[in-house]
Amino acid sequence: MDNYNDFVTEENKKEYDYVTFARQFDSFRWWKPFFTFFFGVIFYFIFCVILVAATMAGDFMYTGGNLDGFMARLQGGYDNLEIYDITGAVLNLGSIVLMIPAFIIARAIVHERSYSSYTSSRGGWSHTVFIKSLFVAALVVGAPMVLYTYYFTDHGEFHNQFGKYAFYLVLVLIPLQCIAEEYVFRGFLNQTLGAWFRVPIIAIVISAVGFAAMHPYNRIGQITIFISGITMGLSAWIGRGLEVSSAMHIVNNYVAFLLDGFSISKISSEITIEELILDACIGAAYVGVILLIRYKTDWFDRIKYHDAKEWNEDRAAKKARKAAIKKMKRERREAKKAAKIAAKNDQ
Repeated sequence: MDNYNDFVTEENKKEYDYVTFARQFDSFRWWKPFFTFFFGVIFYFIFCVILVAATMAGDFMYTGGNLDGFMARLQGGYDNLEIYDITGAVLNLGSIVLMIPAFIIARAIVHERSYSSYTSSRGGWSHTVFIKSLFVAALVVGAPMVLYTYYFTDHGEFHNQFGKYAFYLVLVLIPLQCIAEEYVFRGFLNQTLGAWFRVPIIAIVISAVGFAAMHPYNRIGQITIFISGITMGLSAWIGRGLEVSSAMHIVNNYVAFLLDGFSISKISSEITIEELILDACIGAAYVGVILLIRYKTDWFDRIKYHDAKEWNEDRAAKKARKAAIKKMKRERREAKKAAKIAAKNDQ
């Protein structure tokens, strides 16, 4: 599925450390991520305004909605989360997906390094690693969540709350929503902090704090999300890319949203201590399995493209061309100046 050109070895594995990978680029400067963040926030805000306006217009046109009801959807929080119709799915999931184009544009403006370097230190997104990781996440993350809900909670009876086409829209938006969050927190934030501190675990912990702060849960829920942030940060670090953490995130959200959508369980901002323990155990198991895979297989050692090497060589070549052009122009000016002096002397 993927074309591999090389492998990470013991001699060069530090060069392919995912969290600190930004330091491999000659163009990296400590202040550039601030500009990427600045432009990213601006474009994200613009895209969200457009999305809300378009969704509001569509909601009023096709469902006869009203302004109060529409605003309630925006302010409901997790306890009133509605993804059962197209409007709710677009507002709650689609708005997060917009982080992807906002980040792409911001990166293009700042031009700090290649976009694929945020994805992995192995040369971009690997479909092979992602698909394999999905199977691992389904067994280690998804199955325990479903079993816990069925055997240890007062789950409801099966009832489909999804409206027409909303179910299919949710199936499409959940992976994109998860990947968008992974690019921002485990990609951009982790790698920026890793480049600043040069200690991956510090970057992972700080980004997990930011990840928890973005989720409006109770205190136990905040700790739960913090642990999830640590788990996904460690997974991306071990797997040298976002495929592994994205797989866990996607499976987790699929189970949670689908169980909610079919009335089996309810997504709530009030997390219990039992759920905290379950998430911590699942996270530890997932990291353990990924670590075992790292040392027993070559899943995460296969390099598709030497991002930093190619980027640095291209940058050096551009600098050399600019220097050559500058030198040529200077020599032409000096030659013209000499010719004028010679002509003046001849007179």
